[in-house]
Amino acid sequence: MISNDNDTYYKADAKQNKIEQILSEFFSFAGKEYSFDSMSPWKPQADIYETPEDIIVKMAIPGTKPHNVQVSFSKDTLTITGHRTDDSPHEKICFYQVEIRYGYFERAFYMPKPVDTNNIKASYKEGFLQIILPKIQQKEPEAFAIKINL
Repeated sequence: MISNDNDTYYKADAKQNKIEQILSEFFSFAGKEYSFDSMSPWKPQADIYETPEDIIVKMAIPGTKPHNVQVSFSKDTLTITGHRTDDSPHEKICFYQVEIRYGYFERAFYMPKPVDTNNIKASYKEGFLQIILPKIQQKEPEAFAIKINL
């Protein structure tokens, strides 16, 4: 059987989700509200792909207000931070299932190619943050002979 890092990640994520579900059920039946926000930040899912001109990062953050999201770029790394709050008007008495994550999130992505930092653009539409990082077109090094010292 062939396994890759994604399989390991999804299995670990599934186990973490199960543990969180058990803890939520336990604390909700005990009459206490339990939040995972203080334990660890959630990690919104992201796609990163390359076109001939750009590197594009697309992140799913539905329900997050745009003014609660910060995007920065430093030392070849794109960092996205923010937080999502639960603005539900009803009082939470007992949870039967808890799957939506709220609270602080942070993701950092190393860019494998040089980008034009003066022209990075970000947009937020229908729950997706999209960041376009234009690649710097590098000139191919010219071939040349190297003298061998004897």
